[in-house]
Amino acid sequence: MWTHKNTFAIGGLENVGFAPRQDYLIVLSSQGQGIFDCVKGEKIARNHNDSDWWKNFNQTTNSIVGFAILENVEITTCGLYGGDNLIKRTSDGWTLVMSDPEPDDEPFEQYLVQRIYLVSPDKKVKTLVGKDGACELRAFGFSETGNSLIIALSCELTIYSRA
Repeated sequence: MWTHKNTFAIGGLENVGFAPRQDYLIVLSSQGQGIFDCVKGEKIARNHNDSDWWKNFNQTTNSIVGFAILENVEITTCGLYGGDNLIKRTSDGWTLVMSDPEPDDEPFEQYLVQRIYLVSPDKKVKTLVGKDGACELRAFGFSETGNSLIIALSCELTIYSRA
């Protein structure tokens, strides 16, 4: 079963990308770069040089070469630059779907939000895993392994994983 692992406040989150065939996620923000282990829900590396990542960002492919545990690994990212190209369906049938804009929860019902749901393969279980709102949605989706999923907003990162 899917478990909420962690939610991290990340100011100025711009792009995210899963390392190929892994559950490591690189996060590019106005504050630098971070690497997260999405199975454990932990930040495992941080590069505080806020302008360094942009110098190494390939604007044509929206990719960047990782650092630390992902050194020399090219990672395709999505979000503010390049739209959202993360996987929305696992090989065993779990899917992520986004609602049309709808009123937020009380007392903020005058604002429209989009909710993100995790839907079971048999379509009988639909679980709310995130929503936009005060922060802009950058990307949401599964890793290539299908063992983790993220919701990246301009101000936070939410991580879920399964055993």
